Amino acid sequence: MRTVLSCLVVLLLGCPPPPPGAEDGGSTIDAGMNVAADAGELDAGLLTSDAGAIADAGTTDAGSVMKGPFDAGTRPAGPSPGELTYWQLELPPGVLPFPRTGEAALLVGADGTIVVIDVGNSNHDDELRAAIRELNTQWLTAARGFRARAPLEVDWVILTHFHADHVAAFDALTSGADALVITRGVVHRGFVDVGPGVNESDFQQVCTKLRGALAAKNVSLCTASPESACTVSVRAPATGCPGLLLGDLSRTDDDAALQPSFIPLGAGARLDLLGVNGFSLEGAAVVAAPSFGVTDVNEENARSVVGLVRHGAFRLLFAGDLSGSGAAGEPDLEGFMMQRHTSTFGALGVDVAHANHHARKTSSNATWVQTAAPMDGRSRNVIAGINTAYVNSPHQETLDAWLTGGRLGNGRFVVTKRAPAAGTSPLLVDADGRVVVQTVQQGDGYWLQATPWPSVRR
Repeated sequence: MRTVLSCLVVLLLGCPPPPPGAEDGGSTIDAGMNVAADAGELDAGLLTSDAGAIADAGTTDAGSVMKGPFDAGTRPAGPSPGELTYWQLELPPGVLPFPRTGEAALLVGADGTIVVIDVGNSNHDDELRAAIRELNTQWLTAARGFRARAPLEVDWVILTHFHADHVAAFDALTSGADALVITRGVVHRGFVDVGPGVNESDFQQVCTKLRGALAAKNVSLCTASPESACTVSVRAPATGCPGLLLGDLSRTDDDAALQPSFIPLGAGARLDLLGVNGFSLEGAAVVAAPSFGVTDVNEENARSVVGLVRHGAFRLLFAGDLSGSGAAGEPDLEGFMMQRHTSTFGALGVDVAHANHHARKTSSNATWVQTAAPMDGRSRNVIAGINTAYVNSPHQETLDAWLTGGRLGNGRFVVTKRAPAAGTSPLLVDADGRVVVQTVQQGDGYWLQATPWPSVRR
């Protein structure tokens, strides 16, 4: 039986003891623990801190959204050897009249492996560089038990799909004197099934770079005959996604083994690739969804990479902008994926779910939500990467899907930023900054913190 201890750290609440080195950042995490055991399953409620932060907490919308106050100087605990760390970054929209949407996250393995999951829009390269420098110069250091790394070194980049808010910063990030140093590879679906639902110039930049200067790092999951010529005018339908069956992506000597693809993260932790581009793993086979188009932006969303991060008992699920409504132009890939991964998620679902498509109502359908967060009384958390340019995010329909009936137990729905005219809930937390998830005791539990982070805001 999988045992998971979940702990939510928002509004400077207390938590089980943080990983070694957490105190270096001056965080006011309390060492208290209040655990209720049920048939061997550990399920922690919200834990109050000695500082009484709950009583000081402010709200917005007449108490319908948790928000602040936060100490702007408080630093979340950083990566610790043997534990996983996930940072959902707050990416600012920029200035009027052209605010930009954008999403990116950084996953740090138990061994210090860095995986960048999406890179934001064309105005977000500075934020990504700042966060990566912070990891490599302040947290992943020899003094903290990691090997020394170059300031802008990352191991992997995953581009979930080709929309500008997920990939447009890629060219700037991989160019010039401040280019990222990518040591392993750039994982994406391949230059297949691309159409008018994608901005052509952004796609061309990514495609040209991965066929040119970064060709040695190109990890295409799907194939076509022929592939797209870096244009959206020729669809290049995928003939399959053999890249989902390459085993350990850090090795080439097991590529013929036809084992599900994964990225090793140290200490037994890994990032499993479950599907992409309308294809899903089902056991050791790759199965295609019913065909759908390329003209609607939500058809591009439906082609997102789906990944599951595992460490010990801990599970974190992400899927870019994967769609699920089943309405015209919005293929139900959420249902298709979950129906083929019943054994992957089992009865316990996941501990932290990334809300697809910035918590918009095109995603988070009933099948996806029920599989990821079964109504079993356990506490789970949902996170979403949003800035104010995503007007209406999170949608009320999405909040209701995840929160109605106590589905998350004592957990919360935590967003980097609540956009204008968004939905409301007493269980919605507007971090107004970075959201941090970190495992404890090699994945036997985890904590989550939402806090402003001046270095990634402007």
